[in-house]
Amino acid sequence: MTTAKKTTPPDIRAHNVMAVFQLLFPNAQLSRTDLTRKLGLSRMAVGEVAVEMQEHRIVREVGSLQPAGRGKPSPVIAIDTAYWRVISVDLSQEYVITGSLVDLCGRIVERAEMPQPRGKKALAVKDVVAFCRRLVGLAGSQDDPSEDSHAILGIGITMPGIIDPKGIVVRSVALGWTNVELKKQVEDALGIPTMLSNVTNAALIAERFLGESSENSMLISLRRGVGSSLCLNDQIVRGYTFTTGEIGHIIVDPQGPRCTCGKTGCLEALLAPSRIRQMIDDAPEKRTQILAQAGQVLGRVLSVSIGLLDVHDICVYGPADIVGEAFLGSMREEVHAIIHSEYRQVPELRRCEQGEDLAMRGQAVTVIRQFVPQIRQNIAG
Repeated sequence: MTTAKKTTPPDIRAHNVMAVFQLLFPNAQLSRTDLTRKLGLSRMAVGEVAVEMQEHRIVREVGSLQPAGRGKPSPVIAIDTAYWRVISVDLSQEYVITGSLVDLCGRIVERAEMPQPRGKKALAVKDVVAFCRRLVGLAGSQDDPSEDSHAILGIGITMPGIIDPKGIVVRSVALGWTNVELKKQVEDALGIPTMLSNVTNAALIAERFLGESSENSMLISLRRGVGSSLCLNDQIVRGYTFTTGEIGHIIVDPQGPRCTCGKTGCLEALLAPSRIRQMIDDAPEKRTQILAQAGQVLGRVLSVSIGLLDVHDICVYGPADIVGEAFLGSMREEVHAIIHSEYRQVPELRRCEQGEDLAMRGQAVTVIRQFVPQIRQNIAG
């Protein structure tokens, strides 16, 4: 039996802070009157929350709105991008660790890279910690009164693989890691709260809150491998063993090519960008046909999941030379042919347009949404 948890005033305040923040994120400007109407709170409650958020440098006043007729002007507020920074690190790219400082609107304000030698079997955790420490240095010290110094809200790290809610990398073939307590090691070394996410989940978070994806959406990633992420009712679905979306090593053609995992005919073996490019290099005159066939395979494999889950939209994240109209058009036709009916709407299908920073920005958004409501208690603590 589940016992109801008593709601306390700090819980209510954190909820109200996040409610205000969500209305402003990423770049809205609203008056306190607008916030009062949208949130259904009293003017006094909104005023108290707004003042507190200004004191903690979460929002700032950007002007005032004169109401029609009589009455005092209502302050207009927006997210404050000058003080807090999120450290976001992407471990999904080959031969390089990339990272950035991100403001509270999810915008990258500074970048850094750490090259990794080719042929290295496993990424060293100490290198990740050292890279995070370097980014902390770029942010400066929050005790430093200079304008170039920023407070760090948290660290977000995204990577390919299976990650449990405790921040343990259960398995990442790409990084050569098994049961690595990365979150704990980073927090122990730097004393900064840290969150880990699968790279495809992070990409979908960016699409959801910075792009055009809806609260019921799917993202398909064709990068180093093939993966997917699922958002249902505005929640990222992770699954019982945290492997939701791990579709790359599902066998779709038992007579197909051998996969790096050792099996034959995996989806990843068929659709990995490196394989598709090799096929095009071998027969450039068949480029359109090769891309159309690849899109058809993906559409066929996903159709059952799409029909089962009733998602509104699907975004495909992959190289522009592969995920173009030939690929997407064929995928769209296959999905439509399989699931369309008089009572079912075929989901919108498009290519992700947010570029190489998608996962890194998405991981920063994850950190922002988790830690902004905690700023007050962290400062008090």
